[in-house]
Amino acid sequence: MAKHPKEDLFSESTMSFGDHLEELRQCLFRGMIGLLIGVGVGIFLAKDIVKEIQMPLKEALREYYQQRSFDLVRTDSFRLAETAGMIGDEGYSADTMEIEIDQLFINLRQSMPQLFGAVQYKSYMFVEQDFLIEEDGESNHLLFFRHIQSNSKEKWAKYLLDKLTEQQLDSFNELVQSADEPVDIDVVSAVAAVEFLNIWANVPDLFKNESLRELVQKKVERKTSSWMDFGLENADENAIDVRAVYAVLEQQIQREPAGSVAREDTIRRVNKFIITNAFSDFLRSARPVTITVPIWEKVDVRVQTLNAHEGFMIWIKAAFIGGIILSSPWLFYQIWQFIAAGLYPHERKYVYIYLPFSLFLFFGGAAMAFYVVMEPVLDFLFSYNRMMEIDPDPRISEWLGFVMFLPLGFGIAFQLPLVMLMLQRIGMFTIEAYLAKWRVAILIIFIASMFLTPADPLSMLMLAGPLTILYFFGITLCKFMPRNRNPYADGYDPA
Repeated sequence: MAKHPKEDLFSESTMSFGDHLEELRQCLFRGMIGLLIGVGVGIFLAKDIVKEIQMPLKEALREYYQQRSFDLVRTDSFRLAETAGMIGDEGYSADTMEIEIDQLFINLRQSMPQLFGAVQYKSYMFVEQDFLIEEDGESNHLLFFRHIQSNSKEKWAKYLLDKLTEQQLDSFNELVQSADEPVDIDVVSAVAAVEFLNIWANVPDLFKNESLRELVQKKVERKTSSWMDFGLENADENAIDVRAVYAVLEQQIQREPAGSVAREDTIRRVNKFIITNAFSDFLRSARPVTITVPIWEKVDVRVQTLNAHEGFMIWIKAAFIGGIILSSPWLFYQIWQFIAAGLYPHERKYVYIYLPFSLFLFFGGAAMAFYVVMEPVLDFLFSYNRMMEIDPDPRISEWLGFVMFLPLGFGIAFQLPLVMLMLQRIGMFTIEAYLAKWRVAILIIFIASMFLTPADPLSMLMLAGPLTILYFFGITLCKFMPRNRNPYADGYDPA
């Protein structure tokens, strides 16, 4: 005798097309209301959201500056031991800075005369590095003094040599004759050569000498001369008015009190400027003497914005992201309400079982990307900045796109066990096929990881590793997950 079914499987699933449209309209309206409320709350939480999003980036930047500081002091094991606590524990960053030593002493004497007023230091003195270097790497200081001796009948040369005492003149002649001596003599003569330059730089009226002024005029006729930087309004466009420049330099001297240390410093500064321009074939252009000193500063990592409106747009995006996250349970519920209206009762059971599992995998993958993967990936990327000595200066807008893309890719990829279960349930694959083709599956996992992550190998490996584990978890799921009872098992014969 024919059996009648105990229940009508389609009794609660009869909906017209118009009913579906009305259900869609209501779900969309309720979803939009929930989203607007979520965004409204997100506006008040936007600052905290941006702060939370920046955390992995700031930690990676701190690690970058810490490693860079260790690299700077690593060559000196004693200094490394001294500064390890400052760098690692207290968050200080090591760097170097060029300091103009002349201005340093001038400012120290002016600001703290009781401590530095008696310090015997003369600013704007010549140093060995002021001589130009020849092609063979040797200083041409001997050529410079040969040039003076060979032109000893010129007015400017007579003027310079007359400023030397008899003893200094004998030393000068010995210096010129040492040009044919071995190379090690050149090292000593370079020091002696600087002493002669400083003797002339200390002559109070050197800048007034007409013969040197004429020599300077010949050297600075080129438009590339640094004398053009004085920007004199009355200067001829085709020539540099040297006399006008001299007048400016003399004004610099007259500003300082007569007999003061400041005036002596200014005279040396002007004389050095004139000498280097008069003998520009042998001397570098006048420049400050600098020293490299180590400096320490507390690392204060700040993410940059480059446009006036960028900060506002980040605030809006953060509010929108926060609104989506806060309203996501309500949005998922509305989506489910619309889908469930068109499903049979036995089909809804699948959703009740697998939807929470799917959400758990998605949010678990996203959380792993943000809290576990993000920092090592950034450390890996910033290691290339250290290698190429390029400091990173990330923009918050670019970082926001990166921080959204990586968790999204991980969340989608973590759906792998459910996809495997679905394909096995509909008969496309069997458990035996999954086990037999596991090598091919892992290859596909690595290829997919390459597209689901940014263009760096570390993030790809950190996604492919968990996915490989999830692949075998999916096989276990297919084997032990119970099947639902077939709703059509108890059929009946209508005849």
